Amino acid sequence: MIAMNVQAQKRYTIEINLRLEKQAQTQEAIYITGNFNTWNPKDERYKLTPNSERIGEYYIQLNDIPQGVLEYKFTRGSWQTLECSPKGRLINLHDQVIEQDEILQETIYAWRDQYPVSTAPEGLIVLENFIMPELNRTRAIRIYLPRNYKMSQQAYPVWYMHDGQDLFDEATSEGRLGPVEWGIDETLERLGDHYIIVGIDHEYEKNRREREYAFFPTSQTPMAEGKQYLSFIVHTLKPYIDANYRTRKDKESTGIAGGSLGGLISLYAGLTYPEVFGKVGVFSPSLWQDQQLQAYMDGFTPEQIQLLQQQQYFFYAGGRENRKIGGGEVVHMDQDVLNLVQQMEERFQLHNQVKINPMGKHGAWYWQQAFSWMIELDNQFNIK
Repeated sequence: MIAMNVQAQKRYTIEINLRLEKQAQTQEAIYITGNFNTWNPKDERYKLTPNSERIGEYYIQLNDIPQGVLEYKFTRGSWQTLECSPKGRLINLHDQVIEQDEILQETIYAWRDQYPVSTAPEGLIVLENFIMPELNRTRAIRIYLPRNYKMSQQAYPVWYMHDGQDLFDEATSEGRLGPVEWGIDETLERLGDHYIIVGIDHEYEKNRREREYAFFPTSQTPMAEGKQYLSFIVHTLKPYIDANYRTRKDKESTGIAGGSLGGLISLYAGLTYPEVFGKVGVFSPSLWQDQQLQAYMDGFTPEQIQLLQQQQYFFYAGGRENRKIGGGEVVHMDQDVLNLVQQMEERFQLHNQVKINPMGKHGAWYWQQAFSWMIELDNQFNIK
Protein backbone atom coordinates (compact mmCIF):
# COMPACT_ATOMS: atom_id res chain seq x y z
CA MET A 1 0.00 0.00 0.00
CA ILE A 2 2.82 2.41 0.84
CA ALA A 3 4.49 1.70 -2.53
CA MET A 4 1.21 2.47 -4.33
CA ASN A 5 0.88 5.84 -2.56
CA VAL A 6 4.43 6.79 -3.47
CA GLN A 7 3.71 5.83 -7.08
CA ALA A 8 0.56 7.98 -7.15
CA GLN A 9 2.50 11.01 -5.91
CA LYS A 10 5.09 11.01 -8.70
CA ARG A 11 5.43 14.32 -10.54
CA TYR A 12 7.08 15.08 -13.85
CA THR A 13 8.34 17.91 -16.05
CA ILE A 14 6.69 18.26 -19.46
CA GLU A 15 8.15 20.42 -22.21
CA ILE A 16 5.84 21.37 -25.07
CA ASN A 17 7.13 22.73 -28.36
CA LEU A 18 4.48 24.43 -30.47
CA ARG A 19 4.58 25.32 -34.16
CA LEU A 20 2.09 27.66 -35.85
CA GLU A 21 1.12 27.16 -39.47
CA LYS A 22 1.06 30.31 -41.58
CA GLN A 23 -2.62 31.09 -41.01
CA ALA A 24 -2.25 30.74 -37.24
CA GLN A 25 0.73 33.05 -36.84
CA THR A 26 -0.06 35.94 -34.53
CA GLN A 27 1.45 38.79 -32.53
CA GLU A 28 -0.83 38.02 -29.57
CA ALA A 29 0.12 35.93 -26.57
CA ILE A 30 -0.58 32.20 -26.67
CA TYR A 31 -1.68 30.31 -23.58
CA ILE A 32 -2.00 26.66 -22.67
CA THR A 33 -4.93 25.61 -20.49
CA GLY A 34 -5.79 22.20 -19.12
CA ASN A 35 -6.59 19.98 -16.21
CA PHE A 36 -3.49 21.34 -14.44
CA ASN A 37 -4.97 24.87 -14.05
CA THR A 38 -8.73 24.20 -13.81
CA TRP A 39 -9.10 25.10 -17.51
CA ASN A 40 -8.40 28.80 -17.14
CA PRO A 41 -7.98 30.00 -20.78
CA LYS A 42 -5.87 33.02 -19.82
CA ASP A 43 -3.55 32.06 -17.02
CA GLU A 44 -0.42 34.22 -17.09
CA ARG A 45 1.56 31.42 -15.48
CA TYR A 46 0.98 29.35 -18.60
CA LYS A 47 1.80 31.83 -21.37
CA LEU A 48 4.07 30.31 -24.00
CA THR A 49 7.48 31.80 -24.78
CA PRO A 50 8.24 32.66 -28.45
CA ASN A 51 11.33 31.08 -29.95
CA SER A 52 13.53 34.09 -30.72
CA GLU A 53 15.31 32.22 -33.49
CA ARG A 54 12.35 30.75 -35.34
CA ILE A 55 9.19 32.65 -36.31
CA GLY A 56 6.00 30.80 -35.46
CA GLU A 57 7.54 28.52 -32.84
CA TYR A 58 6.90 28.60 -29.09
CA TYR A 59 7.66 26.54 -26.05
CA ILE A 60 6.63 26.08 -22.43
CA GLN A 61 7.72 23.89 -19.56
CA LEU A 62 5.05 22.46 -17.26
CA ASN A 63 6.40 21.52 -13.86
CA ASP A 64 5.04 19.26 -11.16
CA ILE A 65 2.61 17.43 -13.48
CA PRO A 66 1.22 14.34 -11.72
CA GLN A 67 1.35 10.88 -13.16
CA GLY A 68 -1.77 10.14 -15.19
CA VAL A 69 -3.59 11.84 -18.04
CA LEU A 70 -2.52 15.35 -19.01
CA GLU A 71 -5.23 17.26 -20.92
CA TYR A 72 -4.73 20.63 -22.60
CA LYS A 73 -5.73 23.11 -25.31
CA PHE A 74 -4.17 26.28 -26.72
CA THR A 75 -5.87 29.69 -26.79
CA ARG A 76 -5.06 33.34 -27.33
CA GLY A 77 -6.68 34.15 -24.00
CA SER A 78 -10.36 33.16 -24.28
CA TRP A 79 -12.65 30.30 -25.30
CA GLN A 80 -13.50 32.27 -28.46
CA THR A 81 -9.83 32.11 -29.56
CA LEU A 82 -9.28 28.38 -29.28
CA GLU A 83 -7.11 26.55 -31.78
CA CYS A 84 -9.10 24.92 -34.58
CA SER A 85 -8.86 22.81 -37.71
CA PRO A 86 -7.86 24.23 -41.11
CA LYS A 87 -11.61 24.30 -41.90
CA GLY A 88 -12.42 26.37 -38.84
CA ARG A 89 -13.96 23.74 -36.59
CA LEU A 90 -12.95 23.18 -33.00
CA ILE A 91 -10.78 20.15 -32.38
CA ASN A 92 -10.70 17.78 -29.45
CA LEU A 93 -8.43 18.43 -26.53
CA HIS A 94 -4.90 17.07 -26.53
CA ASP A 95 -4.25 14.36 -24.00
CA GLN A 96 -1.18 12.41 -23.05
CA VAL A 97 -0.62 9.67 -20.49
CA ILE A 98 2.24 10.92 -18.31
CA GLU A 99 4.51 8.32 -16.75
CA GLN A 100 7.86 10.09 -17.13
CA ASP A 101 9.37 13.42 -18.14
CA GLU A 102 8.24 14.18 -21.71
CA ILE A 103 8.92 16.48 -24.66
CA LEU A 104 5.76 16.94 -26.71
CA GLN A 105 5.35 18.45 -30.19
CA GLU A 106 2.13 20.23 -31.24
CA THR A 107 0.94 22.21 -34.28
CA ILE A 108 -1.78 24.88 -34.57
CA TYR A 109 -3.37 25.32 -38.00
CA ALA A 110 -5.77 28.20 -37.32
CA TRP A 111 -7.76 30.00 -34.62
CA ARG A 112 -11.50 29.69 -34.15
CA ASP A 113 -12.17 33.46 -34.25
CA GLN A 114 -10.75 33.63 -37.79
CA TYR A 115 -14.00 32.01 -38.97
CA PRO A 116 -17.72 32.85 -38.66
CA VAL A 117 -19.02 32.43 -35.14
CA SER A 118 -22.03 30.34 -36.11
CA THR A 119 -21.70 26.81 -37.46
CA ALA A 120 -25.47 26.27 -37.68
CA PRO A 121 -26.68 24.59 -40.87
CA GLU A 122 -28.42 26.73 -43.45
CA GLY A 123 -32.16 26.57 -42.96
CA LEU A 124 -32.12 25.52 -39.30
CA ILE A 125 -35.52 26.51 -37.89
CA VAL A 126 -35.51 28.11 -34.43
CA LEU A 127 -38.86 28.53 -32.71
CA GLU A 128 -38.24 31.11 -30.02
CA ASN A 129 -40.40 31.15 -26.88
CA PHE A 130 -42.25 27.93 -27.65
CA ILE A 131 -44.84 27.52 -24.88
CA MET A 132 -44.38 24.63 -22.45
CA PRO A 133 -47.77 24.53 -20.68
CA GLU A 134 -46.78 21.51 -18.60
CA LEU A 135 -43.98 23.59 -17.03
CA ASN A 136 -45.51 27.06 -17.31
CA ARG A 137 -42.52 28.46 -19.21
CA THR A 138 -41.19 28.88 -22.73
CA ARG A 139 -38.19 27.49 -24.57
CA ALA A 140 -36.41 27.67 -27.91
CA ILE A 141 -36.93 24.66 -30.18
CA ARG A 142 -34.42 23.96 -32.98
CA ILE A 143 -35.65 21.95 -35.96
CA TYR A 144 -33.32 20.39 -38.52
CA LEU A 145 -34.91 19.35 -41.81
CA PRO A 146 -33.13 17.24 -44.46
CA ARG A 147 -31.72 19.31 -47.30
CA ASN A 148 -34.12 17.81 -49.82
CA TYR A 149 -37.16 18.36 -47.56
CA LYS A 150 -38.72 21.11 -49.71
CA MET A 151 -38.06 19.24 -52.94
CA SER A 152 -39.77 16.02 -51.91
CA GLN A 153 -43.08 14.81 -50.52
CA GLN A 154 -41.38 12.25 -48.32
CA ALA A 155 -42.28 11.81 -44.66
CA TYR A 156 -39.32 11.52 -42.32
CA PRO A 157 -38.57 9.78 -39.03
CA VAL A 158 -37.91 12.10 -36.09
CA TRP A 159 -35.40 12.15 -33.26
CA TYR A 160 -36.21 14.36 -30.26
CA MET A 161 -33.03 15.50 -28.49
CA HIS A 162 -32.20 17.47 -25.37
CA ASP A 163 -29.69 20.31 -24.86
CA GLY A 164 -30.76 21.75 -28.21
CA GLN A 165 -28.33 24.67 -28.23
CA ASP A 166 -25.42 22.19 -28.14
CA LEU A 167 -26.50 20.08 -31.14
CA PHE A 168 -25.88 22.20 -34.25
CA ASP A 169 -23.99 25.40 -33.54
CA GLU A 170 -20.75 26.30 -31.77
CA ALA A 171 -22.10 29.83 -31.30
CA THR A 172 -24.80 28.63 -28.90
CA SER A 173 -23.17 25.59 -27.32
CA GLU A 174 -21.61 25.72 -23.89
CA GLY A 175 -19.44 22.69 -23.28
CA ARG A 176 -17.38 22.27 -20.13
CA LEU A 177 -14.17 22.88 -22.09
CA GLY A 178 -15.33 25.42 -24.64
CA PRO A 179 -18.18 25.80 -27.13
CA VAL A 180 -18.32 22.23 -28.47
CA GLU A 181 -21.34 21.12 -30.51
CA TRP A 182 -22.54 17.61 -31.35
CA GLY A 183 -22.19 18.08 -35.13
CA ILE A 184 -25.64 16.58 -35.73
CA ASP A 185 -26.19 18.12 -39.17
CA GLU A 186 -22.77 17.10 -40.47
CA THR A 187 -23.32 13.54 -39.27
CA LEU A 188 -26.74 13.27 -40.90
CA GLU A 189 -25.52 14.68 -44.20
CA ARG A 190 -22.72 12.12 -44.21
CA LEU A 191 -25.02 9.20 -43.39
CA GLY A 192 -27.95 9.85 -45.72
CA ASP A 193 -29.75 12.94 -44.41
CA HIS A 194 -33.15 11.38 -43.94
CA TYR A 195 -34.11 12.40 -40.40
CA ILE A 196 -35.83 15.37 -38.83
CA ILE A 197 -34.12 16.38 -35.58
CA VAL A 198 -36.02 18.35 -32.96
CA GLY A 199 -33.67 19.89 -30.40
CA ILE A 200 -35.16 21.22 -27.17
CA ASP A 201 -33.00 23.90 -25.56
CA HIS A 202 -32.06 23.36 -21.95
CA GLU A 203 -32.38 25.97 -19.24
CA TYR A 204 -29.17 28.00 -19.07
CA GLU A 205 -29.32 28.10 -15.28
CA LYS A 206 -27.64 24.83 -14.27
CA ASN A 207 -29.89 23.83 -11.39
CA ARG A 208 -33.04 24.43 -13.47
CA ARG A 209 -31.67 22.22 -16.24
CA GLU A 210 -31.06 19.50 -13.66
CA ARG A 211 -34.61 19.88 -12.38
CA GLU A 212 -36.09 19.40 -15.84
CA TYR A 213 -33.96 16.32 -16.51
CA ALA A 214 -34.64 14.69 -13.10
CA PHE A 215 -37.52 12.20 -13.24
CA PHE A 216 -37.48 11.62 -9.49
CA PRO A 217 -36.24 13.93 -6.71
CA THR A 218 -32.67 13.26 -5.58
CA SER A 219 -30.45 14.60 -2.84
CA GLN A 220 -28.84 16.87 -5.43
CA THR A 221 -32.10 17.84 -7.12
CA PRO A 222 -34.93 17.78 -4.56
CA MET A 223 -37.37 19.40 -6.98
CA ALA A 224 -37.81 17.13 -10.03
CA GLU A 225 -39.67 18.26 -13.16
CA GLY A 226 -38.73 15.41 -15.49
CA LYS A 227 -42.24 13.95 -15.60
CA GLN A 228 -43.70 17.29 -16.70
CA TYR A 229 -40.85 17.79 -19.17
CA LEU A 230 -41.51 14.43 -20.84
CA SER A 231 -45.23 15.14 -20.82
CA PHE A 232 -44.46 18.36 -22.71
CA ILE A 233 -42.52 16.45 -25.37
CA VAL A 234 -45.21 13.78 -25.78
CA HIS A 235 -48.40 15.82 -25.44
CA THR A 236 -47.43 19.29 -26.72
CA LEU A 237 -44.26 19.24 -28.82
CA LYS A 238 -44.69 16.01 -30.78
CA PRO A 239 -48.28 16.84 -31.84
CA TYR A 240 -47.06 20.25 -33.03
CA ILE A 241 -44.18 18.75 -35.01
CA ASP A 242 -46.42 16.08 -36.54
CA ALA A 243 -49.01 18.70 -37.52
CA ASN A 244 -46.57 21.13 -39.12
CA TYR A 245 -43.93 18.89 -40.74
CA ARG A 246 -43.98 15.74 -42.82
CA THR A 247 -43.15 13.18 -40.17
CA ARG A 248 -43.57 9.48 -39.73
CA LYS A 249 -45.72 9.48 -36.62
CA ASP A 250 -45.45 5.83 -35.58
CA LYS A 251 -43.28 4.78 -32.65
CA GLU A 252 -40.89 2.83 -34.90
CA SER A 253 -40.00 6.14 -36.55
CA THR A 254 -39.80 8.22 -33.36
CA GLY A 255 -36.69 8.37 -31.22
CA ILE A 256 -35.39 10.31 -28.25
CA ALA A 257 -31.75 10.77 -27.26
CA GLY A 258 -29.40 12.77 -25.08
CA GLY A 259 -26.16 12.78 -23.11
CA SER A 260 -25.43 12.84 -19.37
CA LEU A 261 -28.61 13.92 -17.56
CA GLY A 262 -30.11 14.13 -21.04
CA GLY A 263 -29.24 10.45 -21.43
CA LEU A 264 -30.92 9.64 -18.12
CA ILE A 265 -34.15 11.48 -18.97
CA SER A 266 -34.12 9.79 -22.41
CA LEU A 267 -34.00 6.43 -20.63
CA TYR A 268 -37.02 7.42 -18.55
CA ALA A 269 -38.79 8.63 -21.70
CA GLY A 270 -38.37 5.22 -23.31
CA LEU A 271 -39.49 3.36 -20.19
CA THR A 272 -42.45 5.66 -19.54
CA TYR A 273 -43.72 6.12 -23.10
CA PRO A 274 -42.82 2.93 -25.00
CA GLU A 275 -45.91 3.46 -27.16
CA VAL A 276 -44.42 6.78 -28.36
CA PHE A 277 -40.65 6.22 -28.59
CA GLY A 278 -39.53 3.14 -30.45
CA LYS A 279 -35.86 4.17 -30.37
CA VAL A 280 -33.93 5.50 -27.38
CA GLY A 281 -30.36 6.87 -27.30
CA VAL A 282 -28.88 6.76 -23.79
CA PHE A 283 -25.41 8.34 -23.86
CA SER A 284 -23.32 8.58 -20.68
CA PRO A 285 -26.42 8.57 -18.45
CA SER A 286 -25.88 10.01 -14.98
CA LEU A 287 -27.13 6.85 -13.29
CA TRP A 288 -25.16 7.60 -10.13
CA GLN A 289 -27.46 10.57 -9.46
CA ASP A 290 -30.61 8.42 -9.55
CA GLN A 291 -31.75 6.24 -6.66
CA GLN A 292 -35.22 5.19 -7.84
CA LEU A 293 -34.72 3.66 -11.29
CA GLN A 294 -34.65 0.08 -10.00
CA ALA A 295 -37.86 0.49 -7.99
CA TYR A 296 -39.52 2.14 -11.00
CA MET A 297 -38.69 -0.81 -13.24
CA ASP A 298 -39.87 -3.26 -10.56
CA GLY A 299 -43.39 -1.86 -10.93
CA PHE A 300 -43.84 -2.57 -14.65
CA THR A 301 -46.82 -4.69 -15.63
CA PRO A 302 -46.62 -7.54 -18.19
CA GLU A 303 -48.36 -5.24 -20.69
CA GLN A 304 -45.74 -2.53 -20.19
CA ILE A 305 -42.92 -5.04 -20.53
CA GLN A 306 -44.40 -6.27 -23.80
CA LEU A 307 -44.22 -2.72 -25.17
CA LEU A 308 -40.63 -2.34 -23.98
CA GLN A 309 -39.70 -5.46 -25.91
CA GLN A 310 -40.73 -3.69 -29.12
CA GLN A 311 -38.21 -0.88 -28.64
CA GLN A 312 -34.55 -0.50 -29.59
CA TYR A 313 -32.11 1.05 -27.09
CA PHE A 314 -28.66 2.44 -27.87
CA PHE A 315 -26.37 2.70 -24.83
CA TYR A 316 -23.02 4.48 -24.86
CA ALA A 317 -20.39 5.16 -22.21
CA GLY A 318 -16.70 5.99 -22.04
CA GLY A 319 -14.05 4.07 -20.18
CA ARG A 320 -12.67 7.31 -18.71
CA GLU A 321 -16.00 8.68 -17.44
CA ASN A 322 -15.31 8.47 -13.73
CA ARG A 323 -16.92 10.59 -11.05
CA LYS A 324 -16.00 11.15 -7.42
CA ILE A 325 -19.07 11.24 -5.21
CA GLY A 326 -19.66 11.53 -1.49
CA GLY A 327 -17.17 9.85 0.80
CA GLY A 328 -14.50 9.71 -1.89
CA GLU A 329 -16.24 6.90 -3.76
CA VAL A 330 -15.41 6.74 -7.47
CA VAL A 331 -18.18 5.91 -9.93
CA HIS A 332 -17.22 4.23 -13.20
CA MET A 333 -19.97 5.25 -15.60
CA ASP A 334 -19.15 2.59 -18.19
CA GLN A 335 -19.60 -0.14 -15.59
CA ASP A 336 -22.86 1.48 -14.45
CA VAL A 337 -24.16 1.26 -18.02
CA LEU A 338 -23.06 -2.36 -18.46
CA ASN A 339 -24.74 -3.32 -15.18
CA LEU A 340 -27.95 -1.57 -16.18
CA VAL A 341 -28.01 -3.22 -19.60
CA GLN A 342 -27.56 -6.65 -18.03
CA GLN A 343 -30.42 -6.03 -15.61
CA MET A 344 -32.74 -4.77 -18.35
CA GLU A 345 -31.91 -7.73 -20.58
CA GLU A 346 -32.72 -10.13 -17.75
CA ARG A 347 -35.91 -8.34 -16.72
CA PHE A 348 -37.38 -7.34 -20.07
CA GLN A 349 -35.41 -9.15 -22.81
CA LEU A 350 -34.69 -5.65 -24.03
CA HIS A 351 -33.39 -5.10 -27.57
CA ASN A 352 -30.25 -3.02 -27.20
CA GLN A 353 -26.94 -2.09 -28.69
CA VAL A 354 -24.04 -1.08 -26.46
CA LYS A 355 -20.89 0.87 -27.30
CA ILE A 356 -18.12 1.35 -24.75
CA ASN A 357 -15.25 3.55 -25.89
CA PRO A 358 -12.32 2.62 -23.61
CA MET A 359 -10.75 6.07 -24.13
CA GLY A 360 -14.05 7.95 -24.09
CA LYS A 361 -14.75 10.76 -21.66
CA HIS A 362 -17.78 12.85 -20.71
CA GLY A 363 -18.72 15.47 -23.28
CA ALA A 364 -19.90 16.44 -26.74
CA TRP A 365 -16.75 15.20 -28.52
CA TYR A 366 -17.64 11.66 -27.57
CA TRP A 367 -21.39 12.04 -28.00
CA GLN A 368 -20.70 13.10 -31.60
CA GLN A 369 -19.21 9.65 -32.12
CA ALA A 370 -22.02 7.95 -30.22
CA PHE A 371 -24.68 9.71 -32.29
CA SER A 372 -22.95 8.69 -35.53
CA TRP A 373 -22.75 5.08 -34.31
CA MET A 374 -26.45 5.10 -33.39
CA ILE A 375 -27.59 6.53 -36.73
CA GLU A 376 -25.48 4.03 -38.66
CA LEU A 377 -27.12 1.17 -36.74
CA ASP A 378 -30.56 2.71 -37.11
CA ASN A 379 -30.02 2.78 -40.87
CA GLN A 380 -28.99 -0.88 -40.83
CA PHE A 381 -32.02 -1.90 -38.77
CA ASN A 382 -34.20 -0.10 -41.31
CA ILE A 383 -36.43 1.16 -38.53
CA LYS A 384 -36.14 4.75 -39.60
